[in-house]
This record gives sequence, structure tokens and C-alpha cells, in this order.
Amino acid sequence: MGTDDPVVIPHPPRWPVYDRAAADRAAELIRRGRSFDYDHGPEIAGLEAAFSRRHDGRHALTLNSGTSALLAAYFALGLGPGDEVIVPTFTFLATASPLFLLGAVPVLVDSEGPDGTVSAARIERAVTPRTRAVAVTHLFGHPAPMDEITALCRRRGLALVEDCSHAHGSTYRGRPVGTFGDLAVFSIGGLKLVSGGMGGVLLARDSRHYDLACLLTAFKQRSERTVHDPRLRRLADVGLGGNLRISPPAAVLAQSHLDRIEELVAAKRANVYRLLEPLVAHPGLTGPVIAPHVTMGGWYDVVVTVDPERAGFSRDDLVAALRRQGVKADVPATRPLHLSSIFTGAEPGHRRPYPPDVLARHFRHRRGDLPVAEALHDGWVSLPGPYFNDTAGALVEPYRAAFRAALDRLGSARPPAPSAATAVVPGTRAAAGGVR
Repeated sequence: MGTDDPVVIPHPPRWPVYDRAAADRAAELIRRGRSFDYDHGPEIAGLEAAFSRRHDGRHALTLNSGTSALLAAYFALGLGPGDEVIVPTFTFLATASPLFLLGAVPVLVDSEGPDGTVSAARIERAVTPRTRAVAVTHLFGHPAPMDEITALCRRRGLALVEDCSHAHGSTYRGRPVGTFGDLAVFSIGGLKLVSGGMGGVLLARDSRHYDLACLLTAFKQRSERTVHDPRLRRLADVGLGGNLRISPPAAVLAQSHLDRIEELVAAKRANVYRLLEPLVAHPGLTGPVIAPHVTMGGWYDVVVTVDPERAGFSRDDLVAALRRQGVKADVPATRPLHLSSIFTGAEPGHRRPYPPDVLARHFRHRRGDLPVAEALHDGWVSLPGPYFNDTAGALVEPYRAAFRAALDRLGSARPPAPSAATAVVPGTRAAAGGVR
């Protein structure tokens, strides 16, 4: 191999990974013809009970995806045509897209600070007489400022929905995320720390919201067993139009992760802190800025910020150098929604078109409209967080060596500018930010 040939780092299987007991249990369900569940069998009931116990006894409903859970949350709130819901621009599309199906209007707001979450002040500036609800995303696992946001929603009479899909195991002032809003949603699919391959969870404070979500997503047997209000339970035979159930094998697989959540969070934290040391020691590179009153759980994305003036190279230079060393580095796949097609002029294709004035105000964004989120995304390098969920941390040392080699190559090509910034060591806080 020549000196300029790309390095290959052997990567283990990508998350989600399951232990033998979970895989055997899922296989046994399939052998027994239990690949689906109409009733409310023990696998699904057990997973819902576990989520409820971890989240202050909220009513828990498992679904086939986090997107379906968000649709059920918005439906349960009675949102419809013309209703506005304030949504962070820096989130996954599914925080907003179910609103299209209901004819409600997502009103995008900018991030506030270096963690990418929204603030109560930005939300309040977007409130109008049509605003019915607020959705917040705990971006990449960092909780939003929930004290201020919950106070605002109470004062203005707005429903609050938490999108916790990135934040399994995260806490805000000692409380788990998912316990602040009227409704909360977790994805338990894909690369999430708790994953059944495909799945989602809705948590509801109010039993009526839960009942309506059940009727929307699981009619007949399930709703006959679990809807609380007898008047609503009468509708179980026809439901309210959807069939969005989770499967028993998916529930079993997700349960195996949830049972180990403390172990997985501790392993992810240790791996990320160790992983980032060589990068954040370099001038102009900082790791995630974490508020002192929160803890990170899922670390759905692990991002490093590049300041080109101090680092001596750009974000894209670093991504390219890391890739040459075998690192699966990239630009964050989660990007500001206001730069996506539907919010820049490609009209939603549903049968209830938005009025022209709504399209003009909320679906004709341009670059520069929400600059904080844009600047964060444009400066972030994304590292493949789901490879670091394992307790062994098998990729940590190969990646650390690759980071050093990439920085050496960049330094020899263009030395970094002098800097007086303090290198941030995981476990500490510095004025310049970094990993805590």
C-alpha cells in the first residue's frame, strides 16, 4: 500500500446489536407465528410498562416508528387545518412532517446556542393567535431548556410535545427527558440507543390523549383492552383510521436494550470522552458543549466543531482527512429543515393545500433565514456515534490513532493558526466549550 492510499479500519457490525438471549427470544416468537400482535401480548405490554416506570408513570403506547408516534401525538391533541405548531428547524423531518397529514402548519424556529436546541425566547417570538402547540427536540441527546419552555407553554396555554428520539437516557435537572411535555415521543428504531429495528413509543400525561392515540393506531382487540374511557372504547371496532402497531419481535429486541440502558449510557459516555480527546486538544476544534444541569444519554450524533481561523483548515478539509484515515466521518445527516425541499418551495402534496399566505410565510425559506442552525451545521463534523455503543469500545483506539494521523497530515499541509484556547479534556469544562 502506498503512503497516499486510503487506510481501512475494520468496523464491527453497525448498531443495533443484540445479545444471544434477545436474538433467541425474537427467533422463537417468529417460529411460534408471533410476528404480529393484535391483542396486547406480554412482549408489547412489558415494553410499555418499562417505559412507563422510567417516565413517571406516563401512559405508554408502542408503535411501529417514532414518526407514527409523533403523528399520534399531534392527532391526540386535535390539531387540524390552520393550527400552528412551533417546531425547531434543527431536527429530523418527522418532528414536522406528520403535521402535513393533519393540515396543521409547522412554524420553524432557529436554534439558540451551541447545543443546537431551541430556547423559550425564540419560541415565544413565533407564537401567534393560531399557535396550538410547541414541539421540542433534544438534539443529538442534549436536552432543551425545559424549565423555561414548560413555563412558557403553561403561561400561553400551549400543548408541549417532546421529541426524545435522540435522547434515550438523557436527563434535565435530574429528571428523564419525556417527563416534561403533555406528550413525548421516542423512536426505538434504526440507530437509536434503544432499538427494535423499527418502533416508536408515545408517552401521554393525560389518559384521553392516550385513548385517542390507541384508537388511531391499534383498533379492535388492543383498544378494547387498553382504552380507558368507555365512551371512546365503544369505537374500538372501527378505530380512527390507522394500523400502526409494533411487532412482538421488535418489542423484544428493544426491551433488551432498555433493560441495559444504564450500562449502555455509561459505555457511550466513556467511549465518546476517550474518543474526542485527540481532536479537542487541537486548536480550533471543540467537542459537544454540554450544559452543567443535563446529562447526555443516546449521543445520537457525536459532533465536533471546526473553527477554520484557529484550526488552520476547514470542516470539509477535516472530513476528507479523517476519511482517508478510515474514519466514517461526515456532515451531520440531520440538517436544518428550512433548507429542505418542502420548506423552500416544493409544496406538500396532500389533498388539503395550504393557503397561499401560509405557503409564503412558512414554506418559502431561504438560506440565511435561520442563521444559528445553519452556522452550527456548517461547522460540525459528525462522527459515527452508533459504533461506540459497545461496552468494549473496540473502535476507540483505532479512531484515536486515525485522528492523530489526520491532524498530522493537515498540519504539515497548512499549520494551524496560533491560539490561546485551552484544550478541553473530557470530564472538565472550559470557557471555550467542549465535552463535559
